[in-house]
Amino acid sequence: MYKDTFGFLINDNIQVDIRRRRIIKLFLDDEKRSYALNVSVISIKELQMVLLAYLLANGKEHPVRRDDILKAVWDNRNLKSSSQILWATLKDLKIHLSLVGLGDDFITSEKGAYYRIHAKRLQALYVGG
Repeated sequence: MYKDTFGFLINDNIQVDIRRRRIIKLFLDDEKRSYALNVSVISIKELQMVLLAYLLANGKEHPVRRDDILKAVWDNRNLKSSSQILWATLKDLKIHLSLVGLGDDFITSEKGAYYRIHAKRLQALYVGG
């Protein structure tokens, strides 16, 4: 799905590694010595990562339609899609994202029909070659 995209950098300190399905948060404590680095790493399920990657790639500039998400994440992979499946996957994904400091307002929904990403900064990371 994201052949040339390695992942994403969110707010300069959270890295999303698509292939390994990991979300990594780096935190350098400026008040302590330069070697005081805290790292949080979480792994998520494949469909959660596909959903997250799709939203990160498409939902920052403008809202993404629910039907487009269902098609890209489930239908194009020959999986059963529904609003309930999207809701459940998104709920579980938000729980994982909260573990790295991304609150409920990171992914928002407008009446369940449109979804958007809210980040101070979002950058796609590409595979070199």
